[in-house]
Amino acid sequence: MYKIKKKLLNGELVLGTIISEIRNPNIAYMLAQCGFEFFIIDNEHGTYNYETISHMIAAARGANISVIVRIPEIKRESILKPLDAGAAGLLVPMVNTAAEAREVIQHAKYPPMGNRGAALRRPHNLYAKVNAPDYLKQANENTFIAVQAETTTSIENISEIATVEGVDCIFVGPFDLSISLGIPGQINHPSEVEAIEKVAAACKKHNKVAGILMFEQEMLTRWINRDFRFAVYSSDITMLADAASNAVKELKTLKK
Repeated sequence: MYKIKKKLLNGELVLGTIISEIRNPNIAYMLAQCGFEFFIIDNEHGTYNYETISHMIAAARGANISVIVRIPEIKRESILKPLDAGAAGLLVPMVNTAAEAREVIQHAKYPPMGNRGAALRRPHNLYAKVNAPDYLKQANENTFIAVQAETTTSIENISEIATVEGVDCIFVGPFDLSISLGIPGQINHPSEVEAIEKVAAACKKHNKVAGILMFEQEMLTRWINRDFRFAVYSSDITMLADAASNAVKELKTLKK
């Protein structure tokens, strides 16, 4: 469950993808077979309920692949439910200030770091009977929290956000960032590149992991080479739709 964070602390690259449409828990086995180390269940733009998320996390544990849940908003229930279901961590969208980042930590971490409600015999610890003080400390250390920088406001406040204890990763949302910058979709624009580099610099200065989502290998490679170690490649929608579209185009060009 916590192997992603351990690898990142060792300076290793971890590679995952994001899903927002597929609901069959066996997707965990498919992605693990491909070599992905984690996948993100997108419950910001996707429409998963808590029961489905719980089923997919359970399957992922069997497949030995970690799950991060992107929650829809900074809210106690949105944060607590995926963690109690056994998610390795959370991806939190639209975190624009250090105060918002601290609010995430309040709900995601047990005392003394935060105020997460405790139910200690749940899927997150495989229903084991545990020593409470030891387990709470371990869970606080191991739960992975990534906050998204995807607006001009978040870039302006990036140094302060990066100082928040308990935040492990600052994750760039390239498309929303381009919209906020007034250059929709131009994720290679100099203004966008400059903003992403500010995130990288803040992460380096404050010992946070830099993360990013890209839909093209070449572009993701560029940022991996800039030390973005929490790397997300493409999505269920894009990989399925593009592979199918390319195959259909090629097949229809065949001579009879």
